Amino acid sequence: MYLKMAKRNLNRHILRSTLALLGIIIGVMAISSLGILGGGLKQGIIKNFEGVANFVVVLPNTEEGYLHFTKKDVDKLKKLNCIVIPISSKTDIVYIKGKNKKAYVTIYGIKKEDIKYLNLGIKNKLTDTTTYADSFFVNIHDVNTGDMVVLKNISLRINGIYNSSFFVISQNSIILSEKTYKRFYGNNYSMIVLYVKNKDDISKIKNETEKIMNRKEKTAIVLSMDRILQSINDVMDKVSLFLMGIGGISLLVAGIGIGNVMLMSTIERTKEIGVMKSIGASKRDIITLFLYEALILGVVGSIIGAMLSLGVGYLVVHYLLRSSITMESLIYVFLGILFGVGTSIVASLYPAYKAANLDPIKALKSD
Repeated sequence: MYLKMAKRNLNRHILRSTLALLGIIIGVMAISSLGILGGGLKQGIIKNFEGVANFVVVLPNTEEGYLHFTKKDVDKLKKLNCIVIPISSKTDIVYIKGKNKKAYVTIYGIKKEDIKYLNLGIKNKLTDTTTYADSFFVNIHDVNTGDMVVLKNISLRINGIYNSSFFVISQNSIILSEKTYKRFYGNNYSMIVLYVKNKDDISKIKNETEKIMNRKEKTAIVLSMDRILQSINDVMDKVSLFLMGIGGISLLVAGIGIGNVMLMSTIERTKEIGVMKSIGASKRDIITLFLYEALILGVVGSIIGAMLSLGVGYLVVHYLLRSSITMESLIYVFLGILFGVGTSIVASLYPAYKAANLDPIKALKSD
């Protein structure tokens, strides 16, 4: 009975009901879409970093004047229960054959047998006469596998393309075998990467590395990638909540709109409410009727807003962020619906209370 009466009352003022409904739709859509956007952004960033989750990165402490590591430093770490990967790097200019142009790149030297531990996703093997190039370098300079680059008058064929893994291999870079790199630049190492097979051992390996490298002086900075990933994860969670808070402002405005609709409805229906009370309708009946009207607006508006947010979220996350909507992101849709329905009900409480407490005699006399 209450539901039928609520539907009838909303249909009698279709324009006002539609405007209130639009407010809820926009508010829920804002909360859910921004939540999905934050979740998609988080997923994309984590995906870019997940390839280094098993790494402990050791860098020279430049603030203390240490610019590189030696073979002796590398040998010290080989007693640890992990794969020790020394990496050399240098910034230099390469000439791109067939393009008649030069490129300023970071050049890495890595042992051929160690490259597989860096999760670069390359199938072709590196040789002393070939090189790997990162996707940024390839896209910017319009080259591909099989093309040639020239370094210090030596031609090298691009034998594989990789995605930069941050903290380890930077963008706009190429990788040479350690032998080829030494031929050009010598054998000092700019970093040492420790590949830890079991992630549970990362903290232990990090602490042992600190003791070995910084026994007398602080010669190295030791970074644990899993901790960095956790920090990024925490920051992105806060960003998602912040974005939802912005969306919540839209929903608050929508709630004020619904309260206004209900309040106006109370004024316009004063005589109707008076009739209902005079034939035996209780305060509870009046309040329930108004809450049903708000509930209909809240549920319908929230569901439509949630569906639209999923569509918009998918387009933005999939095509712009090149990521995917996760199950965790869908929680924001559910929260958006809850906020939408809750806001609608809360916004109608005062109008419902006011309607329930109208004096039936005065209500019947009203114009």
